Amino acid sequence: MKRFFSIVALATIVSFGLSAQNNFEFGEDADFSIRKGAFSAETVSYVAFGDHNIIDADADFQNNKGKALTEFFMNIVELRVHPYETGMFTLGVDFDWDYYRLRNTYFWQPDASKEKVTIASMENSGLKRIKKSRLSVRTVSVPLAFEQSFDKFTLRLGAAAEYNFPAISRFKGETRDGTTLKEWKDGEHFSKQIKTRPFTYNVFGALSFGGIGVYVKYCPVTQFEEGFGPQFKSITFGIISGLGM
Repeated sequence: MKRFFSIVALATIVSFGLSAQNNFEFGEDADFSIRKGAFSAETVSYVAFGDHNIIDADADFQNNKGKALTEFFMNIVELRVHPYETGMFTLGVDFDWDYYRLRNTYFWQPDASKEKVTIASMENSGLKRIKKSRLSVRTVSVPLAFEQSFDKFTLRLGAAAEYNFPAISRFKGETRDGTTLKEWKDGEHFSKQIKTRPFTYNVFGALSFGGIGVYVKYCPVTQFEEGFGPQFKSITFGIISGLGM
């Protein structure tokens, strides 16, 4: 049911954004006027790649086990309001993809319900080598931001509401008898329903020059429901492309 309402909300935002392509003007008797072209809707405006820096993590995740934590996101549609020529307010829809890899001899292990994931050690597991153990989370976010241009520089500040889909656990390794174990679709180490915290939020800022820049994002809410995955918060630093073009 939550997913249904999220899809309806997303469709509403997209439809509203597309309908805003028409220009709005107020009559002469209005108390104020909006210049022609002040409202617009844009398709894919920017993409970004970032590296998570884990903070406030529980001991199970903090002790030298969680690294290669990467984020990719792109803007799908954006409604823009230009109160003046060099500044604007934006309401958008983004798609985010985060993944969390474990290093050394550790791997993600879903439980029997496939809704909970823990950190397991290769010791006494029957595995000889771990090639890849990845936990990925897909998110649809709705960022509200203010953007200001200074010649070739563009500054963006805002906050975003997020809806997180269940996390996916994937695994690739080698057993002690030399058999390659790749679980992209099924198996003991695979799950596509790890329980995340459905609704979270973040605050962010970005600075670009000529369309290329850097961004920072702080997520003060843990990614997973308590008891269903590691508990942590994150600050993400990365590169953003297309902003201010």
